[in-house]
Amino acid sequence: MAKAPLSVFKWEAPEFRHYPKNPAWYITMFIVVGLLIAYQIILGDWFGAVSLIILGIIISFFARQTPKHVEMEISDQGIHISGDLIPYNRIKHFWIIDDHEHKVLNIETTAYLNHQLAIELEDEDADEIREFLIDILPEHSEIEPTSAQKIAHRFKF
Repeated sequence: MAKAPLSVFKWEAPEFRHYPKNPAWYITMFIVVGLLIAYQIILGDWFGAVSLIILGIIISFFARQTPKHVEMEISDQGIHISGDLIPYNRIKHFWIIDDHEHKVLNIETTAYLNHQLAIELEDEDADEIREFLIDILPEHSEIEPTSAQKIAHRFKF
């Protein structure tokens, strides 16, 4: 009989950090994408123009998405995200970014796809989580947001 995991931390958090977008954000995106499409048409690059149209539609679609709230849990077996277990032996290292208004637990896994995960900590104590994980996993020496996180934050995506 399998042993039930001993839950150490458990909380609910959004899947990702959400930035509400006002009409000016969409207008700016439309103008930038429109200018890039016009430039591609002037160059005679129809494939590039069509690709930018598709890219604009995809960006607009994802910009409207709101995060679902998912259950997070750190147990003696690993990290659970919406019931899916990531065992500690599949996690290379972790690092926590705590800028006092926003806390994120980042983990790098051995998975081929989606190998870096950012887990919103919400109101959880980042120091307590770090103290627990440091005994199990190596802490990454660079504790800065990833390039993707910086770009997403900059463009409010």
